[in-house]
Amino acid sequence: MLIVTHTVETKTAPIQIWRVWQDVENWKKWDEEIESSRIDGPFQAGTAGSTKFVGTPLIKTLLTKVEPLKLVVQEAYLSFAKVISYQSMRQVAGTTQITFQVEIRGPLSFFYSCMLGRFIKKKIPKEMEEMLKRAIAIGE
Repeated sequence: MLIVTHTVETKTAPIQIWRVWQDVENWKKWDEEIESSRIDGPFQAGTAGSTKFVGTPLIKTLLTKVEPLKLVVQEAYLSFAKVISYQSMRQVAGTTQITFQVEIRGPLSFFYSCMLGRFIKKKIPKEMEEMLKRAIAIGE
């Protein structure tokens, strides 16, 4: 199993960040590895969807937990493994603390961790920086 976590602090309001997270079809604007993403219903737990990353087939996804202005948990299903992505935020002393965490679990998690681990570690900080740029632009 692989777990990668990265946290940043910002003065950006949680509602601005939340709007970016909810805008699933535009995730590709802050995550350069996404070609397309969608969900088949409201932004809430139990809603299925899909994501197409550069160079991969379409991957089925499921929002498993959604707590407005706090947490989004999404699962992506690979062959004999799943990738669980956590996006959380909380207010700490006048700032918004945002954490992205990615876990790979399942029978082939070791294989996927070896193939994707370094890439994920490198990708998350940049992805968060771009997401914050979009969130800040919402507030302007």
